Amino acid sequence: MNACLKFQIDPAKYKSISSGFGVLLKEQGFRGFFRGWVPTLLGYSAQGACKFGFYEFFKKYYSDIAGPEYAAKYKTLIYLAGSASAEVIADAVKVRVQTQPGFARGLCRLYKGIVPLWGRQIPCK
Repeated sequence: MNACLKFQIDPAKYKSISSGFGVLLKEQGFRGFFRGWVPTLLGYSAQGACKFGFYEFFKKYYSDIAGPEYAAKYKTLIYLAGSASAEVIADAVKVRVQTQPGFARGLCRLYKGIVPLWGRQIPCK
């Protein structure tokens, strides 16, 4: 598990960034800062691949549903819906790759961490 996730999981132990880094250095040494980089790399790689692939899929799917006339007229909305649909799947895949050993044994478990991920990635203004 990487350092950022540790800070989120145990805020009582990691009270601030500076004290958290001190605790991490004391308990795990310098190597502790680099634990968890492989799941992060794989998670973001899977997210990017899913986002690209599913965006193209949903863009065509929604255009086909709308028909040629409406697809041309509402192109921006169709592309937006395709992007949003792809993002939902891509984020769910990323969360699972990063946090769950033996990922994707059941699709209903795929979406468990999506709300916390959106809470971190979608800024509230």
